[in-house]
Amino acid sequence: MGADNRETIVLKNEGKTNNDIVRLMTELSAEQIAQAEDFAGTIDVTDRMAVLKYGNAARQKTSRFAESSLLSLPANDLNEIREDIRKLLKKQKEFIAAFEKSDQLNGYTKESYASFRSLYDKFSNALGECFRRLEIHCSSLHRHIDRMEGLYENCMNIIREFDMYIYAGMACLKENRESKLPQMALLAERSGLLEDSLKAEDFKNANDVFEKQIHDLSISRSIPLQTMTQIRLIQKTDELIAESLETLRMDTFALYRNRVILSLGLQKTDKENEKIIDPDLFLQANNDLSAALNAVLKTESSQKEKQKQGLFRK
Repeated sequence: MGADNRETIVLKNEGKTNNDIVRLMTELSAEQIAQAEDFAGTIDVTDRMAVLKYGNAARQKTSRFAESSLLSLPANDLNEIREDIRKLLKKQKEFIAAFEKSDQLNGYTKESYASFRSLYDKFSNALGECFRRLEIHCSSLHRHIDRMEGLYENCMNIIREFDMYIYAGMACLKENRESKLPQMALLAERSGLLEDSLKAEDFKNANDVFEKQIHDLSISRSIPLQTMTQIRLIQKTDELIAESLETLRMDTFALYRNRVILSLGLQKTDKENEKIIDPDLFLQANNDLSAALNAVLKTESSQKEKQKQGLFRK
């Protein structure tokens, strides 16, 4: 929104700025500002019921949004992702333990090669299953990100509606206090009638009550604003996890397989008394894999904590 579409209205009460009222720097379009200004001309601050209900449409949308949108969101599959990764880590530990305990792997023979391939193939199947599961999780996370973007836009629309109510209300108060109220006070002074004096006093009090209503709207406006912040935190978590899972699937898993298979092929061509696979290379490949898996778990845990901090931050 360009700077030419922004305006600042500061409410004044008896010549002093009211610090309890939000200073609204609008980001409304020119059309929305025109609508708000037209609406301001229809506001009757002396109509108590209308004042009490002022802005309730935006408040009701905020309430319905919380109940029908956020609360109905299905839980994303971060718990399942965490469980799948932990399951793979467990199978990897079993694979490493079996490798370290096997006497047949101390020297190269057809039997030792077959034994190791059997162990590796079992773990490779676990890698393949985890690969497929993570692919499903990635698709789910991206769908969740898109849905949260829709909710973000809904929040933005609700905030803009609050802004129009606040803008119109502040414009009305500005007109009342700078034009209508002085005119009524002048009329009462010239007429000397108690009736005119009371009308001016009632009008002043009515504007004070309306001012409080606008202040309450500014507080209600903070609810969808906080929700938007939380939505962005959730999206950031989903994006980071999705990126981590893609790296695991497309890079980490493939590199691990290549290192183990290549080592097997190289060792098979060596002398009979050589080990079937270099233990240092084997352990390094597995250390790199487990480090990558644990990094995803750490990222998920860290982002979850940031979400909590963002949700409860005042």
